[in-house]
Amino acid sequence: MSANIIIDYWMEKARDDLASALENGSAGRFQVAVRDAYFCCFHAFSALILKENRSFRSHKEVRSSLHRDYVRTEIIAPQWGKHFDWLFDNRQKVDYRPLVTFEREEIDEILEQSQAFLREMERLVYVVGNIGIQE
Repeated sequence: MSANIIIDYWMEKARDDLASALENGSAGRFQVAVRDAYFCCFHAFSALILKENRSFRSHKEVRSSLHRDYVRTEIIAPQWGKHFDWLFDNRQKVDYRPLVTFEREEIDEILEQSQAFLREMERLVYVVGNIGIQE
């Protein structure tokens, strides 16, 4: 199977995750919306990593790569690293801690940022040529 097919698959999965996050946010299911927003960004960034012929075994390694290889080198703006970190940390909380709550305004902002993150990953995957990340 070609890398382009898998890249397209991850991007479609990210779009589906975003649609689910928006639906869950609208319905007041904020914890599920956070989880879905995280997976939207995770899958979109995973497509970018795969475009560079790279892969990682864990979510933590993907997060590290985002900062080391993309934010620090100014390929991705620092705001996206902060957004991904917030989602990473809060997704862990909603999955493993009881009684985690969010306010509607906070979720609305996170969902808007996740939409923008997805657009930025789509731009990097489909518009910008090979970035040339060095191992």
